[in-house]
Amino acid sequence: MGVKIQEICHYHAFGKAEPETPRQVLALASLVFEELLSKTELPNNLSHLIISTTCPDMLAPSLGQMLVEKYHAQLGSIACIDMVQGCAGGVSALILASQLAQAGTSSVLVIAADVAQKATSKSKLIHSIFGNGAFAVLLSYTEGEQGLLQSQARQYKGLSEVVTVKLGHDADALIMKHPKDMQTDPRKHLGLDMNNLLAVKLLKQAEDFFKELVAKSVMPDIMILHQVNPIIIAHLKQVFSKYPVRFIDFSGQTGNCGAASVGIAFSKIYEECQGKKVLLCSYGTGGVISGGIWTI
Repeated sequence: MGVKIQEICHYHAFGKAEPETPRQVLALASLVFEELLSKTELPNNLSHLIISTTCPDMLAPSLGQMLVEKYHAQLGSIACIDMVQGCAGGVSALILASQLAQAGTSSVLVIAADVAQKATSKSKLIHSIFGNGAFAVLLSYTEGEQGLLQSQARQYKGLSEVVTVKLGHDADALIMKHPKDMQTDPRKHLGLDMNNLLAVKLLKQAEDFFKELVAKSVMPDIMILHQVNPIIIAHLKQVFSKYPVRFIDFSGQTGNCGAASVGIAFSKIYEECQGKKVLLCSYGTGGVISGGIWTI
């Protein structure tokens, strides 16, 4: 018993600024959902939509609720779960979807979308590492051998503010403190920001996390980590070069697409993953590392 991929698709843009438009995260989620619909029909046993992002267009209604409203005929009668957990949320959504599909002998739709370029101030150095992207995958229960073999998640003490997006009720104080910036560059204070010192501390946990996960399961054939940026990915490639695993790096092509990063990279090599064991792992917001090993 397990879970198989019925269809997968992705979109990404990196290297040049895309025009900023209202409800742009919803537009990306819609784009990959419509591409998926063009390739396959939604099954009768579709039970859940799980949607993941770092920076939604608005807090309420949620990204998932807006997508259901837009495609009510297809999605209006299934459960919708929103995950706003930053970069780690995309892999966490895939893990939860696999567990739900297997437990309920059902199908689950996962969509991750982030307009990461728009989330950061152009005055910040990190603005240049981000891209915009989304992926969609339809997972279905199977009696075959495909599916999630093992998963784990860890939140590391003291690293919860490695990535911050300071929107919410407490944003009032920042808005009143920086009125001039709010007129010209509000994302300087309210947009996505990263603490480099905490990021380095989190990355130091990556190999131990990997060894712990593999000890409970198997050594994967392919490893796809969160595509943070080329410098960090090059470092991690060196760290994991001692292991007999193919390391995937699309960071220079896709940029950091937040919650969608790992899914985009996986979608790009999906055909090469058939019959193989694949580790999908992401890390970031909250000081979290989330990972799973699937037989594809």
